[in-house]
Amino acid sequence: MTKIKTILTSFFLLLSTGVFAMPSMFNKDGVLHFNYKAEDLAPAEQAARVQLEKDLADLIAIPAEKRTFENTILGYEKAFDKYGDALGMSGFLSYVSTDKKFRDTARDLQMQISQYMVDVATRRDVYKAIKEYTDTNPQLGPVEAKLVKEMLIGFKHSGMDLNDEDLEKFKALNKEEAQYVIEYDKNVQEYKDPLTVTREQLKGLGEDYIGKLEKTEEGKYLVTLDYPDYVPFMLNADDEEARKALEFKYNRRGGEQNVELLEKTLTLRRQIAQLLGYKTHADLKLENRMAKNPKTVMTFLKDLQHKLKPMGKKEDKFLIEYKNEQTGKKARTIYPWESGYWANKYRKENLQLDSEKIKEYFPSQVVIDGMLDLFGGVFGITFEPVNIPVWHEDVKAFLIKDKQSGAPVAYFYMDLYPREGKYKHAACFDLVEGYEKEDGTYQMPFVAIVANLNKPSKETPSLLKHGEVETLFHEFGHVLHNALTKSKYKAFSGTSVSWDFVEAPSQMLERWAWDKAVLKKISKHYKTGEPLPDDVIARMLKAKNFGSGGTYLRQNFFAQYDMTLHTAAKTPDTTKLYFDLTKKIRALPLTKNTYPQAAFGHIMGGYDAGYYGYLWSEVIAEDFFSEFEKNGIFNPQIGLKFRCEILEKGGSEDEEKLVENFLGRKVNNGPFLKSIGLEEK
Repeated sequence: MTKIKTILTSFFLLLSTGVFAMPSMFNKDGVLHFNYKAEDLAPAEQAARVQLEKDLADLIAIPAEKRTFENTILGYEKAFDKYGDALGMSGFLSYVSTDKKFRDTARDLQMQISQYMVDVATRRDVYKAIKEYTDTNPQLGPVEAKLVKEMLIGFKHSGMDLNDEDLEKFKALNKEEAQYVIEYDKNVQEYKDPLTVTREQLKGLGEDYIGKLEKTEEGKYLVTLDYPDYVPFMLNADDEEARKALEFKYNRRGGEQNVELLEKTLTLRRQIAQLLGYKTHADLKLENRMAKNPKTVMTFLKDLQHKLKPMGKKEDKFLIEYKNEQTGKKARTIYPWESGYWANKYRKENLQLDSEKIKEYFPSQVVIDGMLDLFGGVFGITFEPVNIPVWHEDVKAFLIKDKQSGAPVAYFYMDLYPREGKYKHAACFDLVEGYEKEDGTYQMPFVAIVANLNKPSKETPSLLKHGEVETLFHEFGHVLHNALTKSKYKAFSGTSVSWDFVEAPSQMLERWAWDKAVLKKISKHYKTGEPLPDDVIARMLKAKNFGSGGTYLRQNFFAQYDMTLHTAAKTPDTTKLYFDLTKKIRALPLTKNTYPQAAFGHIMGGYDAGYYGYLWSEVIAEDFFSEFEKNGIFNPQIGLKFRCEILEKGGSEDEEKLVENFLGRKVNNGPFLKSIGLEEK
C-alpha cells in the first residue's frame, strides 16, 4: 500500500511531508512554489474531495472482466494523487512557515483530512473493485506483485475484512486516535517554559551561546527548552541547581495533558488491533516489517541489553567516582541533570575534548561544502546552487546532477536555522517523490533538510558541535535515499521502505564523520582557517565510545518501553512503567514528578511499535560501512554499487534481498559490536 493510504491514523504526517506531489504544485519553470494562503486551503480541499469521489466512482464502475493493473491498481493510486494536488505544500509549510495563522489552519485541515481518509480508505465498494482484480490471480512482475501485496495488507489493516458494525467502530476509533496524535504533537511543539537565569548561572557556557539568548527586562537570560539551548546548557553549565531546574522543566514538556493523550491512544490502538484480529498493536505494525513479530524484536533488544549492561555499569561507576573526586562528596549514584555535565567535563579535562572548542573548527558552511563534495564523489553526483522559490530567506536550494552524464537528478533544499514556530528537530522531508510518469519521463524528486543549527551571531559564524555534524550527515543520508531513487512507483520511492530499515543508509553516512581524512576535509577554524589538528582527531577517535554503553542502553530502554506499551494486555501507567523500566535497564534514577513520555513524539507520530528500528537498522548500517572500510571509504565503485542496490531501488524489493544484494551475504552484527567497543569474544 502506498504511503498515502496505509497510515490512516497518522495521515497528517503524510500530508506534512509533502507526499502529495502533483503538477499544480509546480510553477511555470517546473519547480515547486510555496505561495499559499491560509484562506485558500479549505476551498481547495473541498473541490479536490469532490473530484476524488468522482474518480473513485469511475473506478468502481469498471466491469469486472475489464479490470487491469493499470485501470484498477494504478487507477486507485492516481485518484489520491489528484486529491493531493490541490493541497500542495501546505502540510509541509505547517512545520516551517513563519505565519502562525497558516500553520494553525493547515494543522486543522490535516485533522479533517485524516478523519476523511479513514472513511475513504474503508469503503467496501472500493475494496470490492480492487478484489475483483486481485482475485483473478494476475501474472505480474515482481515489483507490481509487491505493490498489490502491500495494498491488500493495507486494506486488511483498514478493516476491510470486518463486518459493517465493527467497521464503523474501527473508523470511529481511528478518527479519535488521529485527533489525539495531532493534539499531542501540537502540545510539544508549542510548549514553552524557559528557565530564567543570571549571568553568573551561565558560567561554563561560551560567549556565542550567551549572546544568542533572549534577555528579560531585568537583564536576566532565558534558556528555552529547544535543543540548541538545552543541550549545551546541560553539558556545560557549572551551576548544578540551574541544570536541575532546566532538566525538570524539559522532562515535563507536553504537560500532563500529553500523558493522558498517550494513554488514551494506547487504549485505542489495542482496541483497533484486536478488532482486526491481532493480539496487540505491535503484532499489527510488525506484520510487514523485517522483524515480523514482537518476539523477534524483544529477543534482539534483550540480547543487546545483556551485552551492554556490564559496560554501562562500569561507565556509571567510573563517572560517580570522578564526580566524587571533583566535589569531595560521597555520592552513590548520578542524576539526570549530572550525567551529561560530568561526562563532558571528563572529556574536556582528561580526554582534552572540549566540544565548545572543537566546534570552532566546524563552521556550518565549511561542513556543508565538504559534505556535498565528499558524498558527491562517493555516489557520483554534483550539487549546483540554484535560484528557485523557497519558503524562507534562510533556505538554500541545489540541483543534484549525475556526475557522469550531467543529467539532472533531483532538487534539494536546506533550511538549517531555528525560528519561531518552526519544526524543533532535524528531519528530511520528501516533498516530491520520484516515479515514472505516464508519458515515460521520470518525475525528479524534491527533498529538504529541516534542522535547528546554531545561527550566526555578530561575532561568530554558525558553528557545529561534532554531534551536530553527525546529525547533518545522518539527515543527508535520507536526502540521498529520496533524491537518487529510480523507483517505478511512488509507493516504493526513496525512503518508502520498511520502517526497521529506513534508517540504515543514514546511519551508515554518520560513520564518515569519524574518519580522519573526512574530518580534515570538513573542518576549518573560523578564525585561523586551520583544519582540525591531528592530535584532536586522535583524541576524538579514542573517546568515540566513551559512554557508549550507557548511550545504547538508553536507546535500548526507549525501544523496550515502546514495545512494552504496545504489547501490554491493558494500558499501563505510562509514567510508572517509564520509571520502572529505566531502573531495570539503565539502573539510574529519574527526576521525580516528571513525565518524559509526554514529549516522546516518536511513539505518537509514526514510530509506535517501531523505535527498535534505530538499533535494528544500525546493525545493518555498520555492516554496510564495513564494505567501504574494506575497499576504501572514498571508493566510487562501492559507492555506485550502494547507490544502485540500495538508494535507487527504494522499497521495490524486499529489504532482506536489497541488503544481501549489496553485501553478497546475510547481515553480520560483528561490525556493529566492534563499532561500539563490544567485540564478541
